[in-house]
Amino acid sequence: MLTWTLKDLASFSISTPIGLLAFGLCLMFFDYFFLLPRYFLLRAWKGPVLPSAERLPSGLLVIPSLLRARDELDAIQATISNVVENRYPGKLFVVASIDGYGEAPALYEELCAWIAAKRTTVDGGVCLYVTGTPKRRGKPLAIEHGVSFVKELVRRGDHDSFPEIYFSTDADADLGPHALEHIARRLCAKNPITGSPGRAVAGNLYVRGNAYWQGWRRYFTVEGQLAIQVAREYLVTNIGRHNKRPFPLSGTTGVLYCMWTEIFLEGPRFMGFMRTLRTVDWLKWWLGFAPPKYSESDAKPIPELLAGDTDDTVSAFLAIIARWENGRFTLDAPRTPLHALYYMLRSFLVDRALRYEPEARVYTSSPTTLKTLWKQRVRWNTARIEVAGRFAPSFLYHWDLGACALGVVALMMKYVFFGLFYYVQVPLAMFQGSIVQRVAYSFALQLSVYAVWTFCALLMNGEVRKNGRLLLALPCAPAYTLVFSFWTTFTGVINDVFLFGNVTKFAPETTLIRGGSKRVAILARVRRVLVLTLRSAIWGDVPFGAFWFGWSETVYTPSGFHGWTSGKRPSLLARLRYGTPTSPRHEAALPDATEAHVAKPRLVVLRGGGGGGGAGEVDVVPPSRRAA
Repeated sequence: MLTWTLKDLASFSISTPIGLLAFGLCLMFFDYFFLLPRYFLLRAWKGPVLPSAERLPSGLLVIPSLLRARDELDAIQATISNVVENRYPGKLFVVASIDGYGEAPALYEELCAWIAAKRTTVDGGVCLYVTGTPKRRGKPLAIEHGVSFVKELVRRGDHDSFPEIYFSTDADADLGPHALEHIARRLCAKNPITGSPGRAVAGNLYVRGNAYWQGWRRYFTVEGQLAIQVAREYLVTNIGRHNKRPFPLSGTTGVLYCMWTEIFLEGPRFMGFMRTLRTVDWLKWWLGFAPPKYSESDAKPIPELLAGDTDDTVSAFLAIIARWENGRFTLDAPRTPLHALYYMLRSFLVDRALRYEPEARVYTSSPTTLKTLWKQRVRWNTARIEVAGRFAPSFLYHWDLGACALGVVALMMKYVFFGLFYYVQVPLAMFQGSIVQRVAYSFALQLSVYAVWTFCALLMNGEVRKNGRLLLALPCAPAYTLVFSFWTTFTGVINDVFLFGNVTKFAPETTLIRGGSKRVAILARVRRVLVLTLRSAIWGDVPFGAFWFGWSETVYTPSGFHGWTSGKRPSLLARLRYGTPTSPRHEAALPDATEAHVAKPRLVVLRGGGGGGGAGEVDVVPPSRRAA
C-alpha cells in the first residue's frame, strides 16, 4: 500500500496519509507478528512455566508509602502479607518505608507493632523491617531511605551482605503466584550471544478483575468505564514490554520490576557525577582522549535527583547505561565514539537492557475518577521530558540511552504537533462522503485496530475466557485513547515546555529544589526576565547574567518550584521584591545546586524473626551511624 501511494505525484499528494497509516500500522503490529507465533510455539514446546527448586540471589523489596489513612495501613499490611506468601526462593528483605511518618504517628506505631508480630510467624528466609522519615521527601527518597536502612544493618553486622536484587512494587499491589521468582529468573538469564544477564525486568500489570467488572449496572457508569478502559490499556501495552519493536523501550512499570542492586545503588552518585561532565571533556573524547570515568569520580551523591514524576524511569535509564564487562556491570562511558556506536547497535539489535516477564503477574487498582486518572496520565505521559533533561549530559557518551530517550521525547512532541493528523486527518482521508459518514468510518477503523490488539493480547496471555470481558471496553476505547493518551500528553508537554511547568505534586518542592532539577518552562523563564528587568529599572541592583533566564533560586529570584506543593506561590509583587536590599536574603550566597542535601531521619529496627533478637525490641540508630 505504501508503494502504491508513492507511484506518482498525483496519488502521493492525495493518498500519502493512507500510506503513512499503513506504515504506522506495520510498526504498531510488529510485536504481534513476532510474538503471537512465538507464544504458541513455546507453549507447545515447553508447556506452562513452573516454579523451580533452584535458589535465587538475595533480594530487597522496599515498599514506600505515605501512610496517612487507615486504608493505606490496610493496603501496606496486605501487600507485605502477599509478598511473604509469594515464597521467593532466596533470602528476602522486605522494608516498609514511610514517607513522613510524623503526619500520622499513631498509624506508624501501629504498623511497627504489626510488623513486630508478623515477624514471629514468617519463614526465616524473610526479614521484615519498617522505617521512615519524619517529614515527606517523596517516593524515591523514601526508597533511598529504606536502602540506607539496610546498608546500616549490614554495616552493624546484623546481616552478612547487601541483597543482590532490588524489587520494586507499590503499597497497594497484589503479586501473582511466584511473581518475584519469575522476574528474578528472567533477570538472571544470560544473553546467549553477549553472556550478559538482564539489567531490569518488568512484570505483567493487571487491573484487579473485581475492580474492572462489577456487573452491567456499573459498566454504564463513569467509574465502571474508567476501570475497564484502564484494564484493557494495561493488557495491550504489556505486549510492548516484550521490547521486540524496532525501537527499544526506555522505561518500565514501577508497580513491579527488578534490577541488580549493583546498578540500582549507583543512582544517587551517578546523578551527582553527571553534574561534573563538561563540554570540553566531550570534545576531547572525540579527539581521542579518555572520557571522564564514573568509577574514578569523587562526585557527591544527589539522591534528590532521583525524585520526580516517574522514579522508575530513572532506574530504567541507569539499566540502559549499564554494560556487562569482565563479570560485572559498569556505568563508565565508552572509550571512544566508535565504541559508543558499537554499544548502541548491540543494544538495539542483540542485547536489550530492559526485559519483560509475562508470568510475573501483579494486580493493582486504577483511578476511579476522571480527575485522578487525568492527573496520573499527565504525569506518566510527559515526565520523561524532565528526566531526559537530567540525563542529558550522559547522552553525549551513552548513545544507546540517548537514542531511546530522545526518541520518546520526539514521540511526545509528535503527539503535541501531529496528534490531530494521526487521530483525525489520516483516518478521514481514507474515506469519501459527508463528514458524519467519514467520522463513522474513522471510528470503525480505530475500533477494528483496537479489537485486533486486544484479542491478540488476550491470546498471548492465555486469558480469552478469564478476561474476555475486556472486549467490552472497545466501544469507548477510541475516545478514551484520544483523551487520556493524546490530550493528556498534549496538556503535559505544553505546560512543561512552553508554560510554567507541569505541577503534579508527586514530589515535595523542597526535594526538587535541593536536587537542583529544572523544567524547560519557557513562559516561567520569560516571566523571570521581565521581573528582573523591572526590578533593575527600579532598584538597579541586579547584575545581568545567565540566571536571568534560569529556573533555580538565586538571591534575587525564587526557585521555579517555589509554591508547587506548599501552596505558597509568590505573587508578581513578591517576585519583584524577592531578596531586596532591605531583606536578609539579599546578603545570602547563591545556592550550590550540586550540593546533596541529605536529611537524617531516625532508623527504626524491629528485631526478631530473620534478624535475630526478641520480637518487638526497638533500637533507635543515631543519624551519625547511618551508612554513607
